[in-house]
Amino acid sequence: MFHILRRMRRDERGQAMVIGVVAMLVLAVSVMASVSIGHGVYEKIKLQDAADAQAYSLAVKEARAYNFLAYTNRAMIVHYSAMLTVMSFVSHAVYLEQTVGGAASQLRVIPGLGAIFAGVAAAIKAWRRTVDAFASILIPVLTQLNIALWIAQEAMLYGTLLDLLTRADADGVLKRTDPKAQPGFAMNSGHPYPTNLAQAANEGVDHSNLKNFLHIMDDGPKSSDPSFDLTDPTGLRMRARLLRDNALSDPDMAKYRLLMGNLANSVRREWTAVGTGPLLIGRKWDFEMCLLIGQLRIEKTADSQLKSFSESFEGNRKDQLFASDDIKIEVRPGCSGLFDYKTVFELRFRATADARGGFHQENGGRKTTRHHEWRGITPFLTSDTSFVRPSQNHFGYPCNVILLSKDMGARPTPTDGDTSKKAKVFQMGNLSRNAFMAGHGTGKWDDSQEEVGGGFLDMTWKNVGGIYMDNGSVDGDASDFRAKTKGMMAMAVGRAIYHRPGDWKEEPNFFNPLWTARLAPVKTHWEKEALSQMVPEWEFSQHWFGDALNY
Repeated sequence: MFHILRRMRRDERGQAMVIGVVAMLVLAVSVMASVSIGHGVYEKIKLQDAADAQAYSLAVKEARAYNFLAYTNRAMIVHYSAMLTVMSFVSHAVYLEQTVGGAASQLRVIPGLGAIFAGVAAAIKAWRRTVDAFASILIPVLTQLNIALWIAQEAMLYGTLLDLLTRADADGVLKRTDPKAQPGFAMNSGHPYPTNLAQAANEGVDHSNLKNFLHIMDDGPKSSDPSFDLTDPTGLRMRARLLRDNALSDPDMAKYRLLMGNLANSVRREWTAVGTGPLLIGRKWDFEMCLLIGQLRIEKTADSQLKSFSESFEGNRKDQLFASDDIKIEVRPGCSGLFDYKTVFELRFRATADARGGFHQENGGRKTTRHHEWRGITPFLTSDTSFVRPSQNHFGYPCNVILLSKDMGARPTPTDGDTSKKAKVFQMGNLSRNAFMAGHGTGKWDDSQEEVGGGFLDMTWKNVGGIYMDNGSVDGDASDFRAKTKGMMAMAVGRAIYHRPGDWKEEPNFFNPLWTARLAPVKTHWEKEALSQMVPEWEFSQHWFGDALNY
C-alpha cells in the first residue's frame, strides 16, 4: 500500500498535461482577447469609414450645388452680354439709317448712281427693322431664360438640403459602408430621424449641417442661429423682390443690381462697350481736316452698358439696357492747337430696353417707343463670405459634421435601462474582479443557459467611459455616454472649399466653378455643442481653458 503511494508520489508522468491545461487556458484567453480586440478595431475602422464617407459625400453635394450656382450665374451674365450686343446693333442701325441712309436717299437723284444709293438706303432701312424686331423677341426670351435659371438655382438648394439630412434608413452611403451605423445623439437631439425639410426645421433635428450649407449665401440663415425659418430657409422670398416693384435705394435689392450689372458690363466685347469700325459705317471713328480758317473734327463715339437710375429719374425706370451711337462736329480757330474745340453740331442715336417698353432717341431729343420691354436684372444666388474669427469659422467655407454611433450588440447594465435582457458579448472588465466562472459575478450579467457569469470577454460596452467614480458610486455620465453611443462612436468633417489652382487669395464666390470637396480635421465652430452632449468634461475644459485646447 505504502509502496504504491511512494511510486505515485515519485511518478512524474502527467505533469505535462497540467502544464498544457494551464497553457491552453492562457492561450485561449489570449486568442479570445486578440479576436475581441481585432473585432473591436475592425468595427471601429468600419464605423469611421462610414463617417468619413458620409462627410465627404455631403461635401461633394455641397460643392456640386455651389458649382451649379456658378455655372448658372455665368450663363446669366452671358445672356446680359448678348442683350447688350443686340441693343448695340439697334442703336448702330438707327445711326446708319439717319446718317448714311439719309444721305443715300438724297443722293439717289444722281444720274447713273441713283440706283446704287437707293439700294444702300433700302438695305440700311431693312437692316434697322430686322435688328429692331430681333431685339424685341430675343430680349424677353433671354429674360425668361434667366428667370428659369434662377428657379433652377433655388431648386438645387432645396434638393441639396434634403440630401444633407443624415438618415440611417436611407439607401445611401451609411447603409452601403456600415449598415450598423446610426446618426449620433448630437445629430438628432434625441428626436426621430427627419425624413423631410419641414420635420428637420420644426423639430430642430440635424439642421446644423443645413445651416452651414446655407449661411455662406447672401440672405441665407446665420450659422449661429438656433434654427432657420422654414417659410424661407434660403432667402428665396427676399431675392424674388427683384421681379416686383421695389426701390433701387433698398440696399437688399441694390446689391444684386450693382453686382450683376458690373459683372455683365465687365464682359462686354470692345465693339459693344465702346465701338470700333471704319469711317462713316463704324461705331467709333474720328475725322480731322485743317482748313484755312480753322480745323474741323467729326467724332463718332459709342457706348453700351447696363444702367440703373434713381427713383426720381423719369418715373424710375430702374434697370436699363442702354446703347448709343453719337456723332459730334467740332471746330476751332487755326490748326496749331492753341485753341480748344467747340461743338457746333451733335446728334444722338440711342436705343434702350427697360420696364416701360424702352425707346429710341433720334436726332437729339425726340424719343419714340419701340417696344423693347425688359423687366430688369433677375434674381440670382450670390455669396456673403464675410466672417469673424476665421481660424475657428473655417474661413467662410461651409462644413458638415457627421457623428455616428453603433450598437455593438451588448445589453445595457441596470443603470442603463432594461435588465431583463442578457449580454451577448464578452467583457474583460469582470476578469479583474474574479468573475470568470458562473456564480462568481455580481449577478447582473449572468447567463444561466450558457453557465458563464460576468466574465464575458470584450472591450466594447460595460466599461466604456468607466463604471465607478472615486467614491464607489456608479458613474452616471458613463452610463449616459453608453446609452447615447450604443458602444462605439466616430466623428468626421467634410468641407466644400473654394480654390483656384495656384492662387489661394481669391475670395469664395458663386461665379467661378472652383468648389471641391475635402475631408477636414474634426475642428469646427460647433464641435463644442456636439461633443459636450457626449462628453461632459468637454464643457469643463472649454470653461477653464477656452479655445486654447482646440486651436
